[in-house]
Amino acid sequence: MSIIALLTDFGPRGSHYVAAMKAVILDINPELKIIDISHTTKAFSIIEAAYLLKSTYSYFPKRTVFVVVVDPGVGSPRGIVAIETADKYFFVGPDNGIFPTALEELIKECYIVKNEQFFHNPVSNTFHGRDIMSPVAAHIHSGVLLEELGSALDPFNLQGIHIPFEINKKEKKITCTVQYVDDFGNITTNIAIKQSKVEGTDIILSENQKISLLKENSKKWGKFTSHFGAVPEHSLLFLKGSTGYLEISLNQGNASSYLNISSGDNIELQFE
Repeated sequence: MSIIALLTDFGPRGSHYVAAMKAVILDINPELKIIDISHTTKAFSIIEAAYLLKSTYSYFPKRTVFVVVVDPGVGSPRGIVAIETADKYFFVGPDNGIFPTALEELIKECYIVKNEQFFHNPVSNTFHGRDIMSPVAAHIHSGVLLEELGSALDPFNLQGIHIPFEINKKEKKITCTVQYVDDFGNITTNIAIKQSKVEGTDIILSENQKISLLKENSKKWGKFTSHFGAVPEHSLLFLKGSTGYLEISLNQGNASSYLNISSGDNIELQFE
């Protein structure tokens, strides 16, 4: 099965933009299957887009092509890149920090997309998702090699972004970044957990362990648990989410509203 997966920040009122991208893809190759990852990514949020991509792409069949259009620099000199990873996935999107954040050391080959032969013309300065990224993705599935799209780029030269993550081992504190907030108000941090250990630290998490959250002179605390129902309703809790990161939740409530925390915020956690 040949699949193209779309991830954008176009929002509910941008469905016609998504439709135009799909139309361009299917005009080139009507046999392709198109899957929507999300079109409600927080507007302009590279951090959130990278998280959504990282947490979903590996569940797709090999050789899926991902088109990512979270592109606040559209129309500027920023590049558009086509990438192949070591685990046999392809990605097309802006060179703005999303791909090195989401894919890390898995990037095998990277090319700056320049060959207008594979564009949908005329190219709009405000809609590269339709006129460059979507047709390029369709052509990749039709057998076009990445090297035909443009010039090679060393993956180490891809644009990066700084996502705060600092560890104070002595005080068992971590300053972290909120990667994502879902519609339930669950807050996903960039603190990775493998089994019960916080990556990069000596912190071992245990059931009912107390964790304090500090933000703008405010302090809240909750327990680390294995599931939401382990604490009373409307109680704060911390758990390992399904994507392997530490999440902050309110049992049958909205932690984001309760704590006034949004995607992209920086918070400090203390493990006791």
